[in-house]
Amino acid sequence: MIRRSTFDLSRRSLMFGSAALVASPLVARTGALAQQPWPARSPRFVVPFAAGGTTDILARLVAQKMSEEMGQQFIVENKTGAGGNIAADYVSKIEPDGYTFLVGTPGTHGINPLVFKSMTYDPAKDLAPVTIIARVPNLMSVTPSLPPKSVAEFLAFVKSKPPGEILYGTPGLGSTAHLSTELFKSMTGLDMTHVPYKGSAPAVSDLIAGRIHVMIDNLPAVASFAEAGSVRPLAISTAARWPLLPNIPTIAESGVPNYEASSYFTIAAPVKTPPDIIAKLNASVNAFIKSTDGTERIRKLGGDPVGGSPADMTAYIARENEKWTKVAAFAKIAPE
Repeated sequence: MIRRSTFDLSRRSLMFGSAALVASPLVARTGALAQQPWPARSPRFVVPFAAGGTTDILARLVAQKMSEEMGQQFIVENKTGAGGNIAADYVSKIEPDGYTFLVGTPGTHGINPLVFKSMTYDPAKDLAPVTIIARVPNLMSVTPSLPPKSVAEFLAFVKSKPPGEILYGTPGLGSTAHLSTELFKSMTGLDMTHVPYKGSAPAVSDLIAGRIHVMIDNLPAVASFAEAGSVRPLAISTAARWPLLPNIPTIAESGVPNYEASSYFTIAAPVKTPPDIIAKLNASVNAFIKSTDGTERIRKLGGDPVGGSPADMTAYIARENEKWTKVAAFAKIAPE
């Protein structure tokens, strides 16, 4: 059981006579707007998933701080559907004026092209990186009625069962939880059957009830249930032990050497967004998430602040995409 202290799972009127009379004022007005310090009005963070999830919570945390620092309200707008594609496509095609940003995930930046046959945007060509807010580990948990109390015991238990008998749940096909579990399978030789759900909540509910046996899902999705003893945590998915869970071993140290998987949450912009705006937002977000207050607040949500430059974000995503492409091939995931 995880101790309760570990988590703190917190909107025309233009009168004119003739074109000759308004041409000069209009040009002057446009020029004035272009010279106004950014932001001159409320920017938006577009979130690909519903309110209350990890992406939404992190977006609202950063938006609140940016609003305080920049004197303009940063608005969080949820545009759900198609694994994040609806939001990402929307941002990729909107005017790149520096007032609309995507709060992205591994799905919107790389996994979705592996899962969806019809992609209406190219993550690498249509979105400009700003920075990575945080990464979030996965927690490997089993239903309490299952005997294993460690990864080693789990490996032995699954291998003692007929192939495919053990069921693993995920929030959906192509989710980081899905690919994280397939990575685990590829590195251990286990034969388990995938049961995809529409979100983490119903999957965790079935894990608690024993209708599925194991999950490797984002820490915030399962933390409170592990804390309450409703599921049994076995290991964390990161390469090193998680600072907030020092007593939970890593999967890598528990018999699966070199295993590492996590989710990340980014800020991206339409590709032709002015570089000075991207630089200003990057600096402000980095200052916040690396501050004592920012770090503590993100860690209380189960995340680890990352930050860095746009180039850092591009390189990180490239490494992650290479890994997940190999896992998708192993799992024989074909775009649908």
